Amino acid sequence: MRGEKMDEQTLTMVFTLDNGDNYNINVDFPKNDLDKATVDAVMQKFIDKRAITKDGHVAEAIKEAYIITETKNILA
Repeated sequence: MRGEKMDEQTLTMVFTLDNGDNYNINVDFPKNDLDKATVDAVMQKFIDKRAITKDGHVAEAIKEAYIITETKNILA
């Protein structure tokens, strides 16, 4: 007998810092209807507000954003 199957998603937003390094923010269980324009707008707000910092360096650009879907097969 086969167990339950579950899909879990994670949104990863990748920023470029002013020193050239990347900085990732992961969001578990994002909304199902997200699109590039919506995510880019949120990322740009983080940049405009200088809300993302690491070791004194601030996010200055959007590098990319993507959703990873992980399927878990629960064993019965």
